[in-house]
Amino acid sequence: MIGLLKDSLLWHIISAIAAWCGRPPFAKAFAALKRCWCESFLYQSIARLLRRQTATERSGLRAFFDRINERLSSSGYGDYVRSGIAYRVYGALMQKVRESYLFGTVLSGGFTTVLLIMFAAYWPMDYLLRDILQMVTVASLWDEALFLVSFLWLVHKRLSAGNPIQSRLNSVDLLLGFYIAVGLVLFAFTRSHVSINVTGFRASMQYLLAFFLVIRLIRDEKDFKLMYNVMILFATAFAIHGIYQYVIGVPIPSNWTDRAETEVRTRVFSIFSNPNIMGAYMVLFAPFAIGQAYASETVPKKILYWFCGLCMCGACLFTMSRGAWLALAVAAVFFVLIVDRRLFLVMLVLGIVACFLPFVQSRISYLFTTNFQESNNRAGRAKRWSTALSYVDHDHAWAGGLGYGIYGGAVAVQNKINQNYDYMYVDNYYVKILAENGIIGLATLLFSMLGLTWNGFKAISRAKGRKKPLCVGLLAGLLGILVQSIFESIWEEPYMMALFFVVAAMLIFEGFFSEKAEQ
Repeated sequence: MIGLLKDSLLWHIISAIAAWCGRPPFAKAFAALKRCWCESFLYQSIARLLRRQTATERSGLRAFFDRINERLSSSGYGDYVRSGIAYRVYGALMQKVRESYLFGTVLSGGFTTVLLIMFAAYWPMDYLLRDILQMVTVASLWDEALFLVSFLWLVHKRLSAGNPIQSRLNSVDLLLGFYIAVGLVLFAFTRSHVSINVTGFRASMQYLLAFFLVIRLIRDEKDFKLMYNVMILFATAFAIHGIYQYVIGVPIPSNWTDRAETEVRTRVFSIFSNPNIMGAYMVLFAPFAIGQAYASETVPKKILYWFCGLCMCGACLFTMSRGAWLALAVAAVFFVLIVDRRLFLVMLVLGIVACFLPFVQSRISYLFTTNFQESNNRAGRAKRWSTALSYVDHDHAWAGGLGYGIYGGAVAVQNKINQNYDYMYVDNYYVKILAENGIIGLATLLFSMLGLTWNGFKAISRAKGRKKPLCVGLLAGLLGILVQSIFESIWEEPYMMALFFVVAAMLIFEGFFSEKAEQ
């Protein structure tokens, strides 16, 4: 595989561009620009802010949780558990697993490793239970069970620890906790159909809990890299499957394209519900693979991860999702700005080449036709957004919204409690939050995401050596999803929301806690 990649035309083109950028005039120009930026007042100010400790690192709240962990570890629970039959059975079972050729290495970390793999493989697990095995009841409950078991396992580990486990309290904990608290207040003031409101609240908030759990489950760099590689593995498999679908011209529903888009013969979706969600999945994980390519020490590994990343980019291209294209471009520019600015020219060349592809030209040029304007105003995003906002305006609900599950998302479409509403997905998660939670809810969400982004920058500034491109890849994927959510309600898919916050937890761990975990 590596030999084929090195002999390919694409590899030679990229190598030639990289060599050209490395020539003295260009290298000196890039170095001069970098030196000017690093010496600027703006850069120095931002750098000082990023180097400052976060409020939680020196807070009494973290000290309070440290004291709780100390009391839990000294409760005597650990000695009691270790003397029990269940513990002996578990130890014997894990010993057998470690002796296994297939599972020994992967699961050597015990039950914590099992939980982390399940979080990393969240969508494949859900698809296996729901679509392949068709275990409807189990599929509807397994994620709640995963969250509950993870919480109980964390409590167990703190009770049975020989030495107190250090608190992982961080700023993003507080931001997400604040968002959930505001949501509870809005729920109390806007509830009109309690059962539906509860379902809507659960859909909006439940999967945020993945962040609180995963950042405390990850123990060290080994756990982090295991999750990182599991995610890349599955994303690459889906990407290759998507490329295969494009090659064979997989049939698609007629409403996925417009008749005027004559050059679009298919849109790939792999095992996802639609191409837009597959595009979002690729946007989230393509920067992972490229980051790992930069972090890898050997050339074969670098080539392998570049191959994975390019497969994901290709699959994203074949989804024909314009929102995913834009999100991937934003993620790529962000990655290049921080990790390797020499790639700008490579990106520019590839972008120009892509614009000459017939299906890309068709998808982009269609935006400027009267057919698109008519379709957009009739049943497109303009119609969906304006309809949602008109209902908010009619009910004078700009402050707190219409209420959870009332309009704009899957819960509302499935229940349709108001006969005067024309129910539809709004295809913009921010408009959906504005419709259900008003300006207060939207402002709180944006504040939380801005806080997450700022802490992501702090994580990057703290990451040393080969950890830095990994952190940049994580944050680039998150930013891509936030951008694509302008055009799609990405978080209406539970596994996408869960994976977003799993990735956020990995980012905060790597930037703030990995060094402490190693110590």
